[in-house]
Amino acid sequence: MNEGSLVARWSVVVVTALLLQIGFAPNFPVFGVVPDLMLLVSVCAGVAGGPERGAIVGFFCGILFDLIRNGTLGISSLAYTVTAAVVGALMIQVLQMRRLLAMAVVATGSAAGALLYAVGAQLFGQNTLTNPRLWTIVAVVALVNGLLSPIVLRVARWAERRDELRPALGAVDG
Repeated sequence: MNEGSLVARWSVVVVTALLLQIGFAPNFPVFGVVPDLMLLVSVCAGVAGGPERGAIVGFFCGILFDLIRNGTLGISSLAYTVTAAVVGALMIQVLQMRRLLAMAVVATGSAAGALLYAVGAQLFGQNTLTNPRLWTIVAVVALVNGLLSPIVLRVARWAERRDELRPALGAVDG
C-alpha cells in the first residue's frame, strides 16, 4: 500500500474530526458534556488498524486537541495514544466482531481514555479527579462514542484500507 495515501487519508480524518470537535460538538452537549470526537477517532484507529496505528493517530489527535484546549500540552496526546494502542492490541485477540461488541469496545476504551486524561491532568495540578462531574463526563463520552462508533469505524477502515483487516473486522458492519 502507498504510505503517502495512508497518511493523506488519516490526515483528512483527523483534521475533519478536529473541525467537528471545535465547530460542531460544543453545540450539542449531552448533560452538559461536550462529546470527545478526537478520542473516538483515536480508539477507532486502534480497532481498525491495530496498536501502532492507534498510537500514531491517538498521538496526533491528542496533540491537536491539546493545542486548542485549555490545560497542559500533551495530556490528551498521552491519554489518547495509550488508550488507542491498548484497544488496538486487544483487538488483535478478537478475530470476529459483531457490531454491539465493537460498540462496547469503543465505549469502554473511551471511558478508559477519559479517566486516563483525568489522572494525567490531576498530576499536572488540575482538579480533575475531584471534579464532581467526572463520572458524568466519563459516562457521556463512553455512551456518545459507543453510539457513533459504527460510523467512525467505517471511516477508519476507509482510511486504513487494509485488505488483511477486512475478514477480521468485516462483521462489524453487519
